[in-house]
Amino acid sequence: MSEEPRNAGAQQRHPHSEHQQSTELTKRNADFMHRLRKELQASKLSDEQRQAALIDTETQLLEGQKKGTTAKQLFGTPTDRFKAIVEGPKKAKMEAQSNNIWLRAADNGLIFMALFAAMYALMMLIQPKSVQAAPGPAGILAIILTSAVGGLGIAYIYRLFVNRKKRPSLWKQAGITVLAVILWIIFYTAFGALPPAINPMLPLAGYIILAVAAFAGRWYLRRKFHIVGGLL
Repeated sequence: MSEEPRNAGAQQRHPHSEHQQSTELTKRNADFMHRLRKELQASKLSDEQRQAALIDTETQLLEGQKKGTTAKQLFGTPTDRFKAIVEGPKKAKMEAQSNNIWLRAADNGLIFMALFAAMYALMMLIQPKSVQAAPGPAGILAIILTSAVGGLGIAYIYRLFVNRKKRPSLWKQAGITVLAVILWIIFYTAFGALPPAINPMLPLAGYIILAVAAFAGRWYLRRKFHIVGGLL
């Protein structure tokens, strides 16, 4: 017997097995699959993606039937399931962006910058002499560098602690946090000692503009890259 008839026989058996599996679905689950199939056919997904989604959905429905779980309990409506299939890759991409250490650093750095600028603007209104007496930390370069270091430090700690499987013990977490704060204070002090020639103070309006710009920049960054969590 030649190979060709064997292959032909295998091809004939495959659709039969799929049909047999489909007939095992309850009437409601079969209707669910029919409606889902129509939505997938109208989508831009490739044939391979559609087939994989249908097989996965049908397998879960069959498993659910054994436990008395309905399609609605598993997936909601066929449209809900369709959206989950289509938006699955988008969600994974958004999570990857949200956990990107550099985006996290920029996000935290901008909020630090906004808070520092707002704080110095308020101090310029209430106690201008106290700012003028120690102008170093209020310098524009000091604010930028301190915010950048703080943002990167918070992003690193977030990345270290967010993974439950690799998360260090509670004592190590406390030690890392304390060490990070000490290092940040050292950097803050060092940046505050920069000469006024490269670290000038801003007028009141300058701090207000910087605070608004930093808040707006952070809002745009979080909206564009779907960043969640973090400071404030």
